[in-house]
Amino acid sequence: MSKTIKYFLLMFAALLFLHISPTAAHANSLEQKRAVISFYEEVDRSLLEEYTKDINYIFDELPAAAVELTDAQKKLLEIHPGVQSIEYDKPVQKSAQTVPWGYKAVEVDKRVPSALTGKGVKIGILDSGIDTKHPDLKVAGGACLMTILRMDGCKNSYNDDNGHGTHVAGVIAAKNNSIGVVGVAPDAQVYSVKVLDKFGEGTTSTIMAGVEWAIKNKLDVINISITSPYEDSNLRRMIKRAYDSGILVVAAAGNEGPPLTGEPSSVQYPAKFDEVIAVASINEKRMHGPLSSIGKEVELTAPGEKVYSTYPTALKASGYETLSGTSMASPYVVGLAALYKEKYPEMTNKQIRTLLQKNAVDLGAAGKDDYFGYGLAQTDKNPVDHGVTLSYEADGKGKITIDTSEAAAKFTTYNVYRFDSLIAKHATAAELTDYATQGTINYYVHPVVEGKESNDFVSLKVNNAAPALKDVVLNKWYNRFVTFLYYEGIMKGYTNGEMRPERSILRSEAAVLLGQALGVDGTKRSTRFKDVTAAVSASGYVEALAEKKVISGFTDNTFRPNEQVTRAEMAILIARAYNIAGQTNGSFKDINSKVTGYQYINGLTAKNIVSGYEDGTFRPYTTINRASFSAFLAKTVNEQLRSN
Repeated sequence: MSKTIKYFLLMFAALLFLHISPTAAHANSLEQKRAVISFYEEVDRSLLEEYTKDINYIFDELPAAAVELTDAQKKLLEIHPGVQSIEYDKPVQKSAQTVPWGYKAVEVDKRVPSALTGKGVKIGILDSGIDTKHPDLKVAGGACLMTILRMDGCKNSYNDDNGHGTHVAGVIAAKNNSIGVVGVAPDAQVYSVKVLDKFGEGTTSTIMAGVEWAIKNKLDVINISITSPYEDSNLRRMIKRAYDSGILVVAAAGNEGPPLTGEPSSVQYPAKFDEVIAVASINEKRMHGPLSSIGKEVELTAPGEKVYSTYPTALKASGYETLSGTSMASPYVVGLAALYKEKYPEMTNKQIRTLLQKNAVDLGAAGKDDYFGYGLAQTDKNPVDHGVTLSYEADGKGKITIDTSEAAAKFTTYNVYRFDSLIAKHATAAELTDYATQGTINYYVHPVVEGKESNDFVSLKVNNAAPALKDVVLNKWYNRFVTFLYYEGIMKGYTNGEMRPERSILRSEAAVLLGQALGVDGTKRSTRFKDVTAAVSASGYVEALAEKKVISGFTDNTFRPNEQVTRAEMAILIARAYNIAGQTNGSFKDINSKVTGYQYINGLTAKNIVSGYEDGTFRPYTTINRASFSAFLAKTVNEQLRSN
């Protein structure tokens, strides 16, 4: 049945349902509600105009719109083939408890260098607005998104008519002057993104619009001291979009206290999303805040009890107030993130997030726990000068040689990161070889002391002239592996110059890569497989590898060159090609003797050639893309590319 026929049948059924519904239900169906409609491809404005009461807002970063509609209209729209989902707008609210000291607790006074103030870092505060005339604050700009809820929702633009947003802003960036308080990053550029009304209330669509504004205006960090018990897929997609664009997202964990019996977590949304740093609160004695939410999602802890900060002068003449809650803890982490970003402007949001975790002071149970996460957030105290100099040579063809002799002499053992990927673990050599496409690469060398990586590091910026592979992104994890294969003439790409790293690899393509790596004769010729004739471009490699018993076909005498390769098949191919011995025992929970090629998977894992997923699985029957195949092949050919 075609989509169109199915759609009209469903439309007819929906209309029939409305026709026979009782009067009370019909009355219900006419009540207007706000909802976010997501489309598969693009927003169908004509459809919205026909089947909704009002269009409140159309998002640019996602094919979605906030609209007013009735239950009946929702039912009709849900069966339209272009509509992905419809979710009613969910309430959110400020996360503060009424009733400051945290500056020294997070050791801003011990920052290195002491001149750091967050200058040049753009921070968005998604909240009730900021008092734009407060003498202790400087607002760089902002936006009000409350017209999504009411046409008159932005009478005073992004000015704060509640107090919550101004209090948060003061923790982050109150001026370092002779009055009031001083923020963690007083020279940061603070933007007021008003997504809550004067009662401290908003909805998922206002938050979505605020996050979208942050993306469009290329902010570095956003603070969301707002919580909701409701999970929302549209908000999740927007926040993921922000995180993927390079924005560090920090949010209050919530003020729900310990979880209810049987519940694993009381952390609220959006802090509960993986892309967000969830912040819990502590008091002056470093004790867990009595109302602070608890759960595995808690990542960091910061001062949140009895925090003294700025407040709208229109609401309180003094311009200051004491508040408590995770709403006050989250901006401490945001302020610290601004100091990190100023100190390490080349770092990505993920790197800064990792550094915040590493620098945190462990509280509670050893290691990460549900109460404090990694611990109390701190400033970075890494010395500006370790007395170690790193230098490099780039050959202009993709190979980079880094002189690590001084690091080896002073640290003895060290770890090396390329952007946020570990590329050398417990290294001792005086030289490191890497491969990269055109652009600027940032390396970080961490000393390893008694087997543990130090938070201190030395950095190196490499300006690499070539090669320019147009679809191999420089800061992607697979860049070095694809570049190595390109450098060695193993991976040549397609006729249009693309490498297509994230496309699934076919059996014929895998044969070509393996054949070129092994240096076999790839001249096109007849093969033993009935579906690989001499006309097939990969035929020479397929036959050569079959002769070496690296590859085999199927019982029907076919090779199936256009089928995709699974992760297990990849392991079998590489292990056979390079005579890597199999092992019966391994660490992956989904690999056992019932999995074809299990011994090869274990053998490659033992040599640090293949790796699995964070959940401890290998997923042998999942198809593998060209990037992953390239990584495993490159690490097989070149042992220096194995990070651990």
